Amino acid sequence: MCELNVKREHVCSNYKGSSGNMEAVGAFRNFERSLIKRDLQYTEYYGDSKGFLQVKDIYGENSVTKLECIGHIQKKSRLTFKETKKEHQRTWWEGEIN
Repeated sequence: MCELNVKREHVCSNYKGSSGNMEAVGAFRNFERSLIKRDLQYTEYYGDSKGFLQVKDIYGENSVTKLECIGHIQKKSRLTFKETKKEHQRTWWEGEIN
């Protein structure tokens, strides 16, 4: 029988640390466990930057590449546009643009 199907007593708290670091630690554990239990190496990571920094070199230097979520790209573009627009308006009101 597979080790993963063994009945165990349920423990709710399996992580001690900040909630902001939980996803990064979980990603590292999953990548590490896949190699140990299944001899499987992930080549791509789809998640936040903190998690990616934890796993990008897990199998060797730059062995994992980060996939970008279109939602995050859109958000970054929107924020950059808003900042540029705000800066442009500020300089226009100050009379710096001819």
